[in-house]
Amino acid sequence: MKKFTFLLLLSICNLCFSQETYNVKTVDQFAIYPTCKDSIDKFAECFDLKLNEDLQTKLSKIKLDKILKTQGEYFAKLNFVVDEEGNFTNIRISGNDVLGRISKEVLLKINNEQIDNDAKISPALLNGNPVKINYAVPIKYVIK
Repeated sequence: MKKFTFLLLLSICNLCFSQETYNVKTVDQFAIYPTCKDSIDKFAECFDLKLNEDLQTKLSKIKLDKILKTQGEYFAKLNFVVDEEGNFTNIRISGNDVLGRISKEVLLKINNEQIDNDAKISPALLNGNPVKINYAVPIKYVIK
């Protein structure tokens, strides 16, 4: 009986402290990228545009041709969570491993620069409360 009570309490505690991760369709307000504060009702589109611009700008400064070496198209995808504090967490890579790892480092650098400049992402909201959201960014690089 003691084991059953302990397991029941453990299960209840786990339910109380687990936090769901949402997506763009299930939140009342999407996360707001620092330069998108004036994009009323278009936060998701602006977030996508500005994050991609920042990623491309930073990736273009890296000598990817010398790192990837072989001609062709390279693809990677970053799947991550924007947490309740506006940080990028749980970053997962798919596709080309090298491009993915470099892109992940760039994504973390962007987030750290935002924190340093006090221009953090405002988290997504559900019922007025900050929530975690899933997000994905495709990365494509071509060597001719």
